[in-house]
Amino acid sequence: MRSTRIFQAISLIVALFAITVVFVRAMRSIDFIVYYYASRVLIEGHGHLYGPLSGIGFPQYFRYSPLFLLVFLPFALLPFNVSVAVWAAVKCTVLYALIRALAGRLDFGQGRLWWLVSLLFCGGFLVQELGGGNVQFLIFGLVAASLLLLDDHRWLAAFLLALAISLKVWPLFFVPYIAMRRRMRMAMLTLALAAGFTLLPAAYFGWSGNLSLLREWISQEWGPGSLAVGMWFPSQSLSGVLQRYLTLVDYSTWPDSNYVQLHLLRVDPRLVRWLSVGLAGIGYLGLLWIARKASESVEKGPPIVLTDALALCALPLLQPFSHRIEFVVLLWPAMVAGALVAQRGFPSTRSKALIYTAVAMEAIEPLISGAKMQRLFQVLGVDFWATCLLTAGLLAAWIELQQTGRLQRWKEAARAGAPLPDACEFTSG
Repeated sequence: MRSTRIFQAISLIVALFAITVVFVRAMRSIDFIVYYYASRVLIEGHGHLYGPLSGIGFPQYFRYSPLFLLVFLPFALLPFNVSVAVWAAVKCTVLYALIRALAGRLDFGQGRLWWLVSLLFCGGFLVQELGGGNVQFLIFGLVAASLLLLDDHRWLAAFLLALAISLKVWPLFFVPYIAMRRRMRMAMLTLALAAGFTLLPAAYFGWSGNLSLLREWISQEWGPGSLAVGMWFPSQSLSGVLQRYLTLVDYSTWPDSNYVQLHLLRVDPRLVRWLSVGLAGIGYLGLLWIARKASESVEKGPPIVLTDALALCALPLLQPFSHRIEFVVLLWPAMVAGALVAQRGFPSTRSKALIYTAVAMEAIEPLISGAKMQRLFQVLGVDFWATCLLTAGLLAAWIELQQTGRLQRWKEAARAGAPLPDACEFTSG
């Protein structure tokens, strides 16, 4: 009980500090400003919601669905600085709840610095996302909650995942994954609910008004000449890394054009594009195979949180573009990695070495100051390679768990350690 109170007190102090910093530096929450401005346009009835004249100008256009505008509306009714602080408070609450829920599913040894793996690997991503005011972490919270509730509360899990899809499209990544986990009905229900959520703003905009906004949004993001093709940052996805390593990248139109050219080879950009699509497709099919394999051997296979961790690792690696703030989804894999390295005798030294190397890369990167070096790290794709190493370490542990008796070894290793800390003793059911 004492450990629980200490954990809660530390969490509260850190949250209050973060909220205060965000409040004082509100104008640096650049992504939040875009959401706030678009919602004020909706309230005041003048201006553009989509297109190059939306948001606060290049490259900060408004890029979300009409439903997002309505969900965000209560924040737009508050004074700006207060709204930013409330937004940050909501994120801190979700972060605390998510850590508690995941800790309830994992075995941690008391006295071991299991939490250090998550802090060193994901701390930079979380701080940057919180400071920028993006919605990414809240969407991740919805997806994580859906995965945690998948087995026991399927309707609620489908509802949360559908809401996430309706607010930001990337959670669609998990619908085939869920279907391959023998949850086909839930996957279909999720798509049906997502369609309903997408049409729901018609109650506010009218049927024709909502359809018109949806057409504008789709045209902006996925139509001919869409804004989606105008990447303006060194993407940390497979596609972005291949482009920088194999082709020339035109930085002249970017807000910051001082990135170095890497291009180890000069390959036709069209060939690189097809290569990245092919490799991403193979990677995604491999993930679906892992999901099916895990569902077939649920009694003797790996804990499902490890399989979900691999899925969350695959997301920023395989999607077309990945900004650093999108790597907040790696909080789940990092906590799983922390649970693994805290055990005795499992996983193998190889798996732990990969995890430790990934953590070291992300821990060292923020310590090397200077804009020039940070640009170089982004061009090299340090976040991409660190995530690849983390994924490899988790995958090695997953393969070991497929071997006879390995799951029992994990359980025995957990029992050999000290009991779960009080701060994490709760059920996630």
